[in-house]
Amino acid sequence: MREDILGAVSFLTIFGRGHEPTNSSRYWFSFSGVLVGFISGSVWWLLRKVHLPLVDAAIVVLVILVVTGAIHIDGLADASDGLLAHLPRHRRFEVMSGPEVGAFGVTAVVMTLIIMTASLSTISPDPLLLVGLMGLSRALCALAIELFPYAKAEGIVSSFNESSHRGAGSVGVLAAEAVVCTALVVASMPFRGAALAVTVLGVQAIILWRSGKLLGGYTGDVLGASIVVSETLALVVGALVQR
Repeated sequence: MREDILGAVSFLTIFGRGHEPTNSSRYWFSFSGVLVGFISGSVWWLLRKVHLPLVDAAIVVLVILVVTGAIHIDGLADASDGLLAHLPRHRRFEVMSGPEVGAFGVTAVVMTLIIMTASLSTISPDPLLLVGLMGLSRALCALAIELFPYAKAEGIVSSFNESSHRGAGSVGVLAAEAVVCTALVVASMPFRGAALAVTVLGVQAIILWRSGKLLGGYTGDVLGASIVVSETLALVVGALVQR
């Protein structure tokens, strides 16, 4: 279990380096999200007395980027270039695996960071909200690994796709994690928090559907993009319902 946890944390954050993720590490994706949410949420809470909401929000976003090693933002850039441009299927894979970032990727990253910062600046600081959202987005990604085909022969998340470790039991465990994280989001914003959880689920479903249609499945970049985009749009909903 220890290696599974450290593998998940190492894979999704800057911590636990040197530990390779195992097939079972996907069960701890949500824990990694909770860790990121706790750290960034604590900073958000500590900054609440500064009374500079926009500056506070920008610092929190920076903390999120640092703690995650910007892995999801990198995935967003690559996935945007691969899924939004008009390209044949083989070219989409080439674009997503290349070192260059195109116009779609730059635009997606810049707008996402701006919107995330603006949304956080209008929400009352609540660490529980970030803990729940970030745990939920990653739990749903682990579910996607369990339920949907991987679009490549091998890649960054191929180690999680061993068929011998997949089944109804795995889906049940990951679904339970998603439910627990949803409960945390709802607890942070009673009743209205359900709208944020639905947003995360809906946005990730749309991104996975788009990826399945164009690539034949998901990739690591697509999962990273689904995490950061779903969290950002959920924060937008949070800003709107808190008004």
